Amino acid sequence: MLTVVFFVGQAVAQSASTVPYSLYGNTISDLGSTACGPVTFGMYHADICSPLNAVMNATFVACGLLTAAGALGTWRAWPGRRVAPAGLVLLVLAGAGEVLVGLRPENAGFVLHSVGAALALAGGNLGLLLLGIGLRRVRPRVAALTMLVGVVGLVGVITFTNAPRFDLGMGLVERLAAYPLVIWLVIAGACLLGAQLRRAVSTALGILQTMV
Repeated sequence: MLTVVFFVGQAVAQSASTVPYSLYGNTISDLGSTACGPVTFGMYHADICSPLNAVMNATFVACGLLTAAGALGTWRAWPGRRVAPAGLVLLVLAGAGEVLVGLRPENAGFVLHSVGAALALAGGNLGLLLLGIGLRRVRPRVAALTMLVGVVGLVGVITFTNAPRFDLGMGLVERLAAYPLVIWLVIAGACLLGAQLRRAVSTALGILQTMV
């Protein structure tokens, strides 16, 4: 649930940008760049200056750790012996990738930054797809929604590298890959917590009834 901080950190860093920042055209990683000025990565060109880059990079690290911890901490809640565990492993790797993104900003280690981003986005969305497949028999509606989020995210990942060729904003396509995943994490965490609280209340009421 705490991965919602991803949106908070981004909003804070964006508010301090000293050059125009576009959700459509600028990548999320631009907010974590420690340098100011024009940047070029392949077909991507932008002018960036993010004084609060440390906030964005700390947000990447925090969200990565939270994602990995959430996948490990809820391991027993997911059905299936093969598919769901594989999806959780990918979510752990996605969390590790996001940590790497925060530790290696785009201007300070582009190769490692790109590897981390690939793990975070491709790994995370593929993990959701596998989790959805594992849920099909026990929670068909949840499974369908989870698989849909994973597919949308993977479409965003695939489109991202070719966005300039199709005259699409890099920021828009990257957010298509990243935002649904984070929203799913927050909602899934809330649902799991709610279920746990309901079981705890039911158990407590049962104990009280036996005492009475």
